This record gives sequence, C-alpha cells and structure tokens, in this order.
Amino acid sequence: MIPLKLLDNKGTTFGVERILDRQRVSAMPYEFDIVEGNIPNHGFVSKFGHDSATTNAIEEVWDGSRPYPYITTASALFLSSSDTNDDQPYEIEGLDEAWRSRVVEVTANGFVSVELPGLWMRVFRVRNMGITDNAGTIYVSLDADAGGDGIPDTLATDSKAEITPGFNQTLMAMWSCPENTTAFLTNFYASCSDTTAKTSEIGLWVREFESVFQIKKIISINSGRSAQIKYDFPLKIPSKSDIRITSNSNASMEVSAGFDLWHEEL
Repeated sequence: MIPLKLLDNKGTTFGVERILDRQRVSAMPYEFDIVEGNIPNHGFVSKFGHDSATTNAIEEVWDGSRPYPYITTASALFLSSSDTNDDQPYEIEGLDEAWRSRVVEVTANGFVSVELPGLWMRVFRVRNMGITDNAGTIYVSLDADAGGDGIPDTLATDSKAEITPGFNQTLMAMWSCPENTTAFLTNFYASCSDTTAKTSEIGLWVREFESVFQIKKIISINSGRSAQIKYDFPLKIPSKSDIRITSNSNASMEVSAGFDLWHEEL
C-alpha cells in the first residue's frame, strides 16, 4: 500500500482529522459546525433587542427605550433590583478592561447594589439563572448605592443593562467584538408594531475601535411589518468594534430587532 501524504501550499505535510478512526469530512454548513463546537477558536452570537417606546430620534433597540450610554473608561459595575425580594443568581456577559470576553455570576440582594468582579468596558447580556422570575427591574449600572431603591440615581447615564420583569434576560440589539477576534455578521432583522400607521427607520451600525459609528445598512419598516437583510458575503467586523441596531420612528411605537454572527479568535 502506498501511503498518502497531504501537502499545504508551502509543501508542509499535514494530517486529516479523524474521529473513531474515521476521516472527518463535514457536509454541514460552516455555521452549523461552529455551533456544534467542531471548529476550534470559533463561536457564534445571536443578539436580539426590544424597544417598547421608540421616539423620533436615533436610539438603540434595547430595554432602556432611550439612547444607550456606552462605557468610556473601564469601570466597576453593580447589580441591583427595583424589588427588595429579588435574590436570584444572574449571569453577566461582556468585556473586561482589556476588551477580553468575561462571563460572571452574582446573586442579587434586592435594593442593595452587588459589585461585579473586576472592571468592565462592555456589558451586552444579563440572564436570570434562578428558579423564580425577577419581580423588579434588574439593573447593571455604575451606581454603587442605586439610590437605596435599587434604581440607579442617574438612569440615563449610569444604567448599562436592564432586565424587564417577565423576560428573565436583557433585550439588547448590540454586541462588541473582543480583543484579538474578528466577527462575521450574516444577517439582521427588525419588526415594528402599533395599531396606527407609523414608520421606523432601522439602522445597522458598526463603530471600529477609537472611531465613530458608521451606518452599514438602513431600512424603513411600516407598523405591522418586518424585514430581514441577509448577507451573501458576511460583513467583516474587526476586534474591539461595537455593533448596534437603532430605530428612528416618526411616532412612538414598539420595535424588535436583532442580528446573528460568528467570530474567530486570531
């Protein structure tokens, strides 16, 4: 038997991955292999947000229903609730002071502000990991005392993530690409809801590190309608970039939006 050798473009021999002595050849789409964990140093993200009362101004689609205040300097963050009885564990996902992925779990203590480990540059998802629904709104904020009632004193600037009662996780159509990672956005979508005829301009934006937000796609959706944009060639997004979906409605209305992507560690 003549041994078979494979050569790369530099003439270096390499092997073929085997599982249980069988050569691994994937017939699945690339994205499916990523989800199953078959491709090292790859991951996927599905982000979705909701704004219950958009305005005639550009604002991110998230639980806060107001322009989102991005963290500008690595900061300590605190978790609190507007209900004194909330005591569930919560998982917080974001980026640390060096823009590296960070996931931690802390337990709520009602009105009391519970400090998260370390310093943070971004927070883009919080989940209730307990066995009971949160009764109050859960806040992750810069506020160390939350005014004694669990609500950040300066909501518009201090609150970085919120869980509305009934959902048990944040609804934030935004994400930030970690250090030494490249993301590939495959699609985004949005829907608008109201009993009267209204229109919202939906924008997909990317802000590269130390730059400004640039619009990548803008669509207009009438109330009661939805739309999805799929990229035949995924939108390549460099490390430490911010991605967001915004709405700008001609009158107050509900907007839901989200996007999907995969990312690769460099």
